[in-house]
Parts: sequence; C-alpha cells; structure tokens
Amino acid sequence: MAYQWILFDLDDTLFDFPAAEALNAALAHYSVTLTAEMLGDYQALNKALWEQYNAGLLDAETLKQARFRDLAPQLGVSPLELNHTFLQAILQRSQPLPGVEQTLRQLHGKVGMGIITNGFADIQHARLNQSGLADCFDFMLVSEELGVNKPDPRIFEAALARMVSVEPADVLMVGDNPQTDVAGAAGVGMETCWFNLRRESQFVTSHHAIERFHELLMLPRVQPLFAS
Repeated sequence: MAYQWILFDLDDTLFDFPAAEALNAALAHYSVTLTAEMLGDYQALNKALWEQYNAGLLDAETLKQARFRDLAPQLGVSPLELNHTFLQAILQRSQPLPGVEQTLRQLHGKVGMGIITNGFADIQHARLNQSGLADCFDFMLVSEELGVNKPDPRIFEAALARMVSVEPADVLMVGDNPQTDVAGAAGVGMETCWFNLRRESQFVTSHHAIERFHELLMLPRVQPLFAS
C-alpha cells in the first residue's frame, strides 16, 4: 500500500545550507575577512550549540546569540545583528538541492506532504516561499514556533495531528540526520528514509536509504502513487 503522507526535513534535505559562504559574506559586510581559524572556531561552537538545542537544553534565542558571541565583538556589532546578517546571506544563497524540485512536482497531488524543521521560523518560511515550492506542501512545522525540537516525539505527533485518519506506519519521514529525523520519526511509528547526502559510511537503522533525492520515487511504497 502506498504512503498516505511524506514528511521532509528542510536543511540538507530539501535545501542546501551554504553556511561557510554565507558567513564569509556576512563578515565582508563589516569589512572583515573570514579566516580558516575563524570558520573552524565558529563551526565547532555552532555544532555544539545545535546539539544542545536539538536536545531541548537551550532555546532558539539563546542559540542565535551564543553562536556569534566570539565573532560579533570583533566586528563591533551585537551577536543578534550578526546572526541576522548571516541568515540574510543564507536566504540569498540557499537553493533546492539537485533533484528536489522535479521530485516534489511529481509527487504533488499524489500524496500529502509536509515539512518538519528545527531551523528558525523566519528564515525557514522565507526560504520555502522564495523557492516557489511552498504550494507542494500542506504544512510546515518549525521547532521554534512549537517550542519542541526533533527528535522529541511531540513535534512528530503534532504533524500526525495535521493529517486526517492516518496511521503513523503510512507516513514516511525523509531526512539527512540519523538522530533528529530518522530516529525521531521511527520513535512514533513512522517509516523512515535516510537521505545520505554526503554518502557517509555509518550504519543507520532506517527503512530506506537514498543518496540522490530522485531515488525517493523508486521506493516500494512510493511507486504505487504513480499507478494509473
């Protein structure tokens, strides 16, 4: 039986997240050149903060400020101002990943589709709207708006509440993160597809795994959606 719904992560699943390029542009706005050391320090701090955020140990506002606590003073601006400049640079550069637009257009109208993202609300809505793909989705749940993050089961339960008379096993969650996307969705009984964008060798417990987005159309419970 075909899936009734397919849910997607957003960052590094539907859209790229050109962080290094955007950070370089953000610093250039203040006439500062991004060095390898600055980038490395930012990436290490940002990664640690996102892990805490995904675990529910800090809120979005704290993350926005804390990740630029070291860089912002060097520019003479506040962490929140630098965060805003950085996110605007992301918005200007972010694009759907290869195969995403074509695949979503083929699925549109044949299955319910939604997005669950741990990103920040304003930038995620803006990126989706500028892509021209917003009409493909019935809803988008953003952790900042709900107050809970993937892999917390409550955000997946909130998604299930948006669907009418559907069992979790008839929903497929597609995402690049083995913990927040795959394990989180599996925890509420959804089927899962790990989008192994970077072709990593790690073992991930998932119903399916794909390396190219268009391979989603070949999954056994997706193919029946196109039966005449």
